[in-house]
Amino acid sequence: MLRRLLRSREGSSTVDFAFAMPVLVTLMLGTVQMGVSMHASGALRHAAGEGVRLAKVDPTATESEVLDRVRSELVTMDPDNITKLTFQRGTTDGADYGRVTVEYKVEALIPLLPVPPITLSETKQVWLPQ
Repeated sequence: MLRRLLRSREGSSTVDFAFAMPVLVTLMLGTVQMGVSMHASGALRHAAGEGVRLAKVDPTATESEVLDRVRSELVTMDPDNITKLTFQRGTTDGADYGRVTVEYKVEALIPLLPVPPITLSETKQVWLPQ
């Protein structure tokens, strides 16, 4: 009976699948998490660029108008995950500048594991006309 059981090939594909499945699931979750992070990074870059563009095109734009423009460009993002959003005007070496900084928290997609969120940050600075 034992020899017959050792020679049997029945169920071997199930065992192989059981070993391969965790690796495949890990690869799939990693790919999806990378895609979500890249999407969020691109959205932050675009929104910060639109905010400083408004400050450059309209020198009378207030801080709240610039920040509202940035928020309006983050349509697909969860507004509760924006951890920092600032606009700053200043002068360096006699030249005026505007700087927008956005930080966003991306939640990890890994179930059943206490993985801390990923924090993405984007800063855009432009020289403003005088």
